[in-house]
Amino acid sequence: MIFLLKICLIGLTSVILITLVKVYKPELSIEITICASIVMLIMIIDGLKGSFQYIIDIYNNLNTGKEYFPIILKVLGIAYVTEFAVALCQDAGEKTIASKIELAGKVCIFIAAIPVFNSLLTLLNSMIR
Repeated sequence: MIFLLKICLIGLTSVILITLVKVYKPELSIEITICASIVMLIMIIDGLKGSFQYIIDIYNNLNTGKEYFPIILKVLGIAYVTEFAVALCQDAGEKTIASKIELAGKVCIFIAAIPVFNSLLTLLNSMIR
């Protein structure tokens, strides 16, 4: 709970700072947004350290499907990183760049998921025969 409060306080403080700075130097607002976003991202990643051990324990207890677990994590990572970059670009008013980043993220997710599609097709093929 304290973790979330810290993130919220950083976010609210940066919004107040951006509002104050826009009056005198509007061009600095994007830099404040990027800095605050990076600080919050670092804090979020640091807060996930405990969860990573839990995920490792789940992985070690799996009997089947271990080859899909890293793919799922990779896809989740791609989705979160892409969403973060897209949101920053949209905040900066660069919707065209944001849409290209989003497309690149979708392509990367597709590429990462190809082994899953291959396994499904192999399974279907074996069921049909």
